[in-house]
Amino acid sequence: MPLGAHLPTAKGFLAALEHAENLNCDCLQIFSKSPRQWNASPLDESKAEIFRAAWNTSGFAPLVVHDSYLINLAAPDPVVLEKSIAAMIDEVRRADLLGANFLVTHCGAFITKGDEENGVRRLADSVEKVLLATSDAKVKIALENTCGQGTCLGGSFEHIAFVLQTLNTSRLAVCFDTCHAFAYGHELSTPSGIESTLQNFDEIIGLQNLAVIHLNDSKGEAGGHLDRHEHIAQGKIGREGLEFFVNHPKINELPMILETPELETMIEANLEMVRELRGQKK
Repeated sequence: MPLGAHLPTAKGFLAALEHAENLNCDCLQIFSKSPRQWNASPLDESKAEIFRAAWNTSGFAPLVVHDSYLINLAAPDPVVLEKSIAAMIDEVRRADLLGANFLVTHCGAFITKGDEENGVRRLADSVEKVLLATSDAKVKIALENTCGQGTCLGGSFEHIAFVLQTLNTSRLAVCFDTCHAFAYGHELSTPSGIESTLQNFDEIIGLQNLAVIHLNDSKGEAGGHLDRHEHIAQGKIGREGLEFFVNHPKINELPMILETPELETMIEANLEMVRELRGQKK
């Protein structure tokens, strides 16, 4: 199981890689720009080339980039939708320039009451436009499940399955977030609940489409739709659930990336906890 974390890039992409190496990680997730701004300066191609070379030398895999939180590929407002598609195209190009394997994106929100079905269709249409505009890119877009808070899509596995089945392309994959799944109502705190959830996922989406796992505990209760990550084994999913999850034979070879709180001070402790749960302290 490649184990890694989402690490800051304030000091540069190479600094994030060095940080990951110091933490004995095997993989890495980053932002390619601020996740709370629409626009950013283009990446310096020479610096990106240097980073790609260092990444390839490191032997780490995969490299995952997370897109901007502002993007809404299911927005009913045509202005917001157009802006989101343009931003996502830019995110794909940036991630590809860095040599990323996956670009994780949320499924967006349909906003207007009663517009869920149309929202899912807009999501699929938007993703298709992004793929067509970046046909030369190698990076795959990984749709991330959500807590289903408000009008957000992606809590239901059917939303993600619709996009995959509609577009039917190898350039799409899935990112499974444990906190989001639990908060939506997928039971992950017990072995039986995890078995049921993975079976449900496989039947609807297909485990062959699962590429990345965001491994987080949850501050909120199951089905509470609260998107608040907690330290590993300290939340409502808890030690038993997460220990069973990370050792499950259907997923235990997939890359698991932590997005736990207090990144600057607690990420090492969280990584060590996962290694303890796996029985493979480094």
